[in-house]
Amino acid sequence: MKKATILFVIAIMTFGMSTGYAQPGKYGNGKDSVECKNSLSFYNDYMKQGNLVEAIPLWREAFRLCPPGVRATFYQHGEKIFKYLIEKNKNNPQLRNKQIDSLFLMYDLRTEYFPKYAIGAQSNKAFDMFEYMGDKNPKVFEALGNVVKLAGFATDPSIMVLYMQVAVNLLNDKQLTADKVLDLYSQLTPIIECEVKENVAEALQAKRAIDLLFANSGVASCENIVTMFAPKFKENPNDKELISRIVRLLNDAQCYKEELYVNTVEALHRLDPTYQSALYLYKLYSSREEHQNAIKLLQEAIDNPESNDVEDGEMMIDMATYYLQKMGSPAKAAETARQAIQKNSNVAGRANYILGLIWASQKSSGNEIESRAKYWVAVDYFIKAKGFADAAPLMEELSSRIREYTQYFPLQEDAFMYDIVDGSSYTVSSGGMSATTTVRTRKQ
Repeated sequence: MKKATILFVIAIMTFGMSTGYAQPGKYGNGKDSVECKNSLSFYNDYMKQGNLVEAIPLWREAFRLCPPGVRATFYQHGEKIFKYLIEKNKNNPQLRNKQIDSLFLMYDLRTEYFPKYAIGAQSNKAFDMFEYMGDKNPKVFEALGNVVKLAGFATDPSIMVLYMQVAVNLLNDKQLTADKVLDLYSQLTPIIECEVKENVAEALQAKRAIDLLFANSGVASCENIVTMFAPKFKENPNDKELISRIVRLLNDAQCYKEELYVNTVEALHRLDPTYQSALYLYKLYSSREEHQNAIKLLQEAIDNPESNDVEDGEMMIDMATYYLQKMGSPAKAAETARQAIQKNSNVAGRANYILGLIWASQKSSGNEIESRAKYWVAVDYFIKAKGFADAAPLMEELSSRIREYTQYFPLQEDAFMYDIVDGSSYTVSSGGMSATTTVRTRKQ
């Protein structure tokens, strides 16, 4: 950077002494201008041919002769040249390190003279710093942080993964404190979640990697979060950004019963009632077994226009599960599960699983056929659930349920007594619900 500045000053002074107050051109003036253009042209021809050996001395000559900021591609070619030299001198550490410094200078010069390329230049610099300097270097951590600060919600997902990786390594190396890692995670989470929502390439994989790194860091305990953030919340009880970060951390760590979670979630919903804050309150009330309040807040989150159909479908699956497991309301659970599919077809596997559980748990009476017909419907739903991708984690459970409830199908001879045969249609009614299924029997 200093060399470029000095060359720039010398060029201005030399031109000023020879031509008075005239401004230098893009390529300089007079003889220097001609030599600059020639050097640029000659080295560029070799670059197009892929002949770096011949291009390098001419590129260096252009760097000496041309004013700083002559072309953005000039610095990009410099990056390519120094990467070549770094590889060439891999067995000469002293010279290699100088070439690495020069490579980083190219990124900084491109950033300085062509600000519109700053994010790309600094991102590439951070990637190269990670490659050449390792994942336990504070300078690499600083460079990655500069990129996030510069790019904000446009940060490359890979940059955020590396940022968290370096942070955890520095933590393990006792070069970074736990609160810094907590702060970093709470800073990156809203960015990566926004990118996931906008379907940015590789954002979902990056989020999973960031979450895993944080979870394995050893700092994601309720005790650590409360110790580090309770005083900050007390000092700034109306700081929405701080409160959002605390709530997110406590929520991800499932610290639903912590007093700090209670206070921050309620404060967040008071300051900025959103579907997300309503969802947090649902989890809070659920952990306290306040079922009516929990369902009320979950419905509020679903009804909020900020949430999209994909998110609504996911929340409806939570609601259907809650109705079934916590409130003993199978009819409401079934209704909500069906609504979830209408909102978001990607939850169909889990919704059908819930519907299968509902039918299997129904109280039934009547003869041998009527009391067992519910198992036909339950198995129908379990089989259907297996056809959807979101049920992949449930495959073993679904297979187990199918085997279990198939054993409860009516005996063939019992069905015969009621003039019912395999393959015929049969309508089942139970608990205010009805379904049409196919008769299946088992042998003694």
